[in-house]
Amino acid sequence: MKAEEVLVVVVLYSNQAEPCLALRSLMAHPEAQRMAWVIWDNHPLPDMKTKLQDWLAHEGSFLIERWHYEAHAENPGLSCAYRAASKWAMDWGCSWMLLADQDTHFPADWWDGYSQGVDHSAFGLMVPQLYSSGMCISPAVHRFGISRPNPRPWVGEIDLYRYMPINSGMMIRISDYIRCGGHLAEVRLDFSDTAFVYRLRSAAVRAAVVPVVCSHGLSGLEPGSYAVRLLRFRQFCRDARAWAKTEGPAAYITIVVIARALRLSMRYRRFGFMRVLLQQFFLGRPI
Repeated sequence: MKAEEVLVVVVLYSNQAEPCLALRSLMAHPEAQRMAWVIWDNHPLPDMKTKLQDWLAHEGSFLIERWHYEAHAENPGLSCAYRAASKWAMDWGCSWMLLADQDTHFPADWWDGYSQGVDHSAFGLMVPQLYSSGMCISPAVHRFGISRPNPRPWVGEIDLYRYMPINSGMMIRISDYIRCGGHLAEVRLDFSDTAFVYRLRSAAVRAAVVPVVCSHGLSGLEPGSYAVRLLRFRQFCRDARAWAKTEGPAAYITIVVIARALRLSMRYRRFGFMRVLLQQFFLGRPI
């Protein structure tokens, strides 16, 4: 694998003017200048493209020739961003695509781990060990449709039927991405990575963990007000229904959504979550 063969897609979703954690840590590696870059902004600020250009020119230590910025105030989600980036990867002749969430921090030697960590000819997907709050959340242990932190992460091949990586940090071979169908566009945020892994399974794409350790922020784990969590649960139900109605395991998805509704109802002692469950998930009526 050569740096020239890699496209990095960074998804932004908060209104911050400074370059995000992922962008700063990824571009700190000297080989970053040889890669192609797509920056997909789901919460754009005015003149954000100009601000990024200024940052690259004045604070970056090199010139990146292949890069593209897209602003999407309507926020079509993660899956659309990755699907669009795969088209740019093909246009630029890239063989691999690295997915990065804005809140993921990559180590200084991240490229060395991806490029030298495993036999690339054998695998179509490479993922790092990704930690949040001291726990390895990716690849998570996945049993009976439920994911939990991985107590004993290791480097090497993993079974995608037993381990579930999240989107951020995935390095996917473009040919395998196209062959499996890519991310499911209808699933915008929640279940985006799970639905994608199900597609990778069906296409028999082999996966491996590389010697790269990242840290990651998960907004879904942070406590919030009732109004904020109710809004997030609406989005959760929207994506759960979209996956269940297309190609997802409907029974498993239904159990997961009901369990979350009950848990949130007990935590906040409010019944708004059950109303959303009924109207948005079961009846398909956004509220």
